[in-house]
Amino acid sequence: MSDVRQEMDQVINELQAKGINPEMTQEELQRRGLGDVVESTLTRFGITQERYKEWFGLQECNCTGRKKWLNNFFSWNVKK
Repeated sequence: MSDVRQEMDQVINELQAKGINPEMTQEELQRRGLGDVVESTLTRFGITQERYKEWFGLQECNCTGRKKWLNNFFSWNVKK
């Protein structure tokens, strides 16, 4: 597990070196559901469905199903 932690620390350090602000971007603020925000945040740190499946040796992770469930559970309208 320490390899994963080191890998994540490396991703975070690279993002910070590129000037990525940890605050949510305008795009993230316009998301319509909790699942979208979670996916966007994880992707920002290099955690994708493919990497998650690789880390845990899974054929399918059901990430899309959880994202849909979270979006249905908590969503909001965005004023434009």
